[in-house]
Amino acid sequence: MLAEMNNQDSLKINKDTAASSTWALFAARWAVATVSVLIVFKAYAYYVSGSVGLLGTLVDSASDAGISVMMLMAIKYSAKPADADHRYGHGKIEGLAALFQGAFLGGAAFFLMLESLRRFADPQPVNHHMLGISVALVAIILSLVVVAIQNHALKKTASLAVASDQSHYKSDIFLNGGVICGLLLNYYGGPLWIDTAVGLAISLYIAATAYKVGMEAADMLMDRELPDEVRLEITRIVEAHGGVYGMHDLRTRRTGPNIHISFDIEVDPDLSLRAAHEITRELEGLILEKFPEADIIIHKDPKGDIHDARHKVHGIHH
Repeated sequence: MLAEMNNQDSLKINKDTAASSTWALFAARWAVATVSVLIVFKAYAYYVSGSVGLLGTLVDSASDAGISVMMLMAIKYSAKPADADHRYGHGKIEGLAALFQGAFLGGAAFFLMLESLRRFADPQPVNHHMLGISVALVAIILSLVVVAIQNHALKKTASLAVASDQSHYKSDIFLNGGVICGLLLNYYGGPLWIDTAVGLAISLYIAATAYKVGMEAADMLMDRELPDEVRLEITRIVEAHGGVYGMHDLRTRRTGPNIHISFDIEVDPDLSLRAAHEITRELEGLILEKFPEADIIIHKDPKGDIHDARHKVHGIHH
């Protein structure tokens, strides 16, 4: 009976993992299709208007296109199951892709900043304001749809690739709103530098996004601990179990959409191996209910004897 229950739990977890990968892939494909449409619209609008603000959103969308394709490939690769050469799975490809993503965005921001500064020195008139405004409105609507789909996907999977991609499409909403304001002000007689200032502001926003994405990627690649609230929730689950006398050496990290959790527990030294094993199995089930994407390793210590060679961090033993 117990083996049957464990098999059922395993099947449920596998189904949940497959569903989360499916949603991540769907969100990535939708983003690629959307940004492809936006590039065509924005390129035409910039060609006929000459607006630096529109150039800024075009550069942003061109960056999004390359990034979204890269993220789609990363999500597909990260969804591959663990194998003999990658025992922890392939999830860190998402961190590597996000790191390249941050570098790509940084380059795009630098290019746009140089172009904006050049236009400050040599202002150019803006034409076809209403066309530019219309394109920006379409971009906002399409970006809202992408963000809504990505929000749903993120409820199913904690994919760094989807989360990083979403940050760009959220920024698109605000950036295109800024373009609309700049074009309207210019249309009603505002100075030429307003459009250029919008382009410069967009370049700074893209640079800030690049920094945020790069730091998140570095955290994954460097095995940074999960947020304190996640660690506290894991501790709460473990310490609430009646057969656990103590818990220490909790280690957590993220690998793509999955998380890895390991910790030690203290149990009654007189328990049989089977009874102690049942405690760890019950703990695994409780943690997987809360974090179905987790890979869990639990080490058992007899109560009062918790020292071993794995405790590497000086001053940290909890």
